[in-house]
Amino acid sequence: MKTSRLVGFAAAATLAVLPASANDAQILRRMDELQKQMEGQQQQIEAQKAEIEKLRSQLESAPATRADLTPKPEQASQPSLSFSNLRPTMQSADGKFSVSLRSRVQLDVAKHFQDSAGPLAADFRRGSQGSGGREVTSARELSDGANFRRAQIGMEGKILGDFNFRVFYEVGGSGSESPARLHEAWINYTGLGPVTIQAGSFAPNASLDDATSSDEAIFIERASPAELSRSLAGADGRYGIGARANDKGWYASAYFTGGTAADAEVAGEQTGIVARAAVLPLSDDTFDLHLGVNASWVLEPADQGSLSPSARYPIRFRDRPELRVDSTRLIDTGTVDAKGAHAIGLEAAARAGSLFFQGEYFTYGIERRVASPAGDPTFSGWYAEASWVATGEAHRYNGGSAAFSAPKPGSPVGVEGGFGAVELAARYSHVDLNDVEGAPGTAAAAGAIRGGVQNIWTFGVNWYLNANIRTTLNYFVVDVDRLNPACVGNPAPFGASPATPPDGVQIGQDYDALALRLQFAF
Repeated sequence: MKTSRLVGFAAAATLAVLPASANDAQILRRMDELQKQMEGQQQQIEAQKAEIEKLRSQLESAPATRADLTPKPEQASQPSLSFSNLRPTMQSADGKFSVSLRSRVQLDVAKHFQDSAGPLAADFRRGSQGSGGREVTSARELSDGANFRRAQIGMEGKILGDFNFRVFYEVGGSGSESPARLHEAWINYTGLGPVTIQAGSFAPNASLDDATSSDEAIFIERASPAELSRSLAGADGRYGIGARANDKGWYASAYFTGGTAADAEVAGEQTGIVARAAVLPLSDDTFDLHLGVNASWVLEPADQGSLSPSARYPIRFRDRPELRVDSTRLIDTGTVDAKGAHAIGLEAAARAGSLFFQGEYFTYGIERRVASPAGDPTFSGWYAEASWVATGEAHRYNGGSAAFSAPKPGSPVGVEGGFGAVELAARYSHVDLNDVEGAPGTAAAAGAIRGGVQNIWTFGVNWYLNANIRTTLNYFVVDVDRLNPACVGNPAPFGASPATPPDGVQIGQDYDALALRLQFAF
């Protein structure tokens, strides 16, 4: 043993250095002291060895403990698949790439309560102007039944974290379903703080009602005044590029737009601008107040070509009566050859607990290409709506769109029961598309526009079963006051008699309608 050898060496060294005459007792005492020192050092060495073995054991067990708490490197490199509100989403391990499958399906069923149709020579109710068109006769007997208002499927996701994209196809429609067509396809960049740059085919937010997603809206359709504004330079599938910026309490956006993905081929595409700004001056857990302004301009109307039989650069305001099971438009300015057009709106909305209010006022105008004695026409429209969520939930403010989202059911219908959320709502909308209307029973003056006045009361009940399924029941009371627009320059706006009624007669009507929407979205 090394220790014994050391003791022997030490003893020998001691004997070598001590004088021969030294006392034997001193030698033995010295050897004993050295032996004790060496034994003490041996004990320290053994204790140190034990401590090292203990630490080594702890180190060997530590990796297994960490593996239980954190993913192994090979696990972290795997992508993930998740389902949020039934939406399948695949995401890369680093979270910079993702793709989600999306869908929205809305089935509408409607019944119109109107007077029975009579012969064209005696029943003067008419829809949009246009010789030989369906709407010349369809206004007298609006279609009942069902159609898929929207049937959309597509995908969205992100690329490298800061880029987002969406591609959606649509097979639904107004009045009847349509062949598959591009609904929207865009990409945006979010790497500039509060600013998001977007380009492609999409619907720029043209107003408060327009900024509310169709699957979050309180009523089956947007109010006509808002629809007239969005259709001017915005609407679904509009080609555009621009930016929006928002932070807590404010929002601003501006987009340069062209035609839409559904437009027919023309000599020159429309160009326009859609802009909007809003603030949220008051907001807490129980109350929100929204104020905003919006504007849309057509800088250059679409060029129909030099051989166009009517207006080469047409602008037209018209809309359906807030229901799309029948596609007939009951208010219509007809086409105006124009240099440009505009729509300017004011927005207001408020939430107090489960109570909600929203309203907007719009003015519209057209700048004629050729001067007219009647001047440039102007029109107006407004709506106001209110709702109460009887089950206590509240509408939620979305700062990214500066609009309110639908309430989220506190007790959703599902495998564990629940009743969902129930909302009662009412809306009144008014649109005046007349300019220099003139007196009933007379032909319209040169340059006059008899687009009509439309007033609609809508009463609704919404049942939000869960995050994916809802039903909407609407009852409409429709009143359209409109004179025959025939004039010297356009004596037969609906075609040869009897399609075009006598000068200045009433071609509007009053009727009620009932509609039910079934919606599924993820």
